Amino acid sequence: MSGREKPRILCVSRSAYRLRAMRDTFPARDYEVLSASTPEDAVAVCFSNHISAVVLDSEFSTEAGWSAAQTLKMVKPHLPVMLLLKSANGTVPSGVDAVAHSHSHILPKLKGLLAPQE
Repeated sequence: MSGREKPRILCVSRSAYRLRAMRDTFPARDYEVLSASTPEDAVAVCFSNHISAVVLDSEFSTEAGWSAAQTLKMVKPHLPVMLLLKSANGTVPSGVDAVAHSHSHILPKLKGLLAPQE
């Protein structure tokens, strides 16, 4: 990538299958992808790494009225957070900057979130 660091994307899901599908969305030549299986792990990864953006599985949209996105924003307020939400009817929780309704929508929407940083 012409001397620039690859964007580092954090994918978060409890499901190993969904996590693998999320990771496979990003071409290895263009992105470095890290993963976490809980919101707590995601916060730890964000503390110890420079993360360009986070993609959360829909299971983390809200837990006890608080979203994982809100927690991540407390740690890094300007971190772009995308929620993979299969249903168009779902409520978008606070802290989410973009919603993708399928894996094929993740990359185009993420490019839009990262564009101001480039």
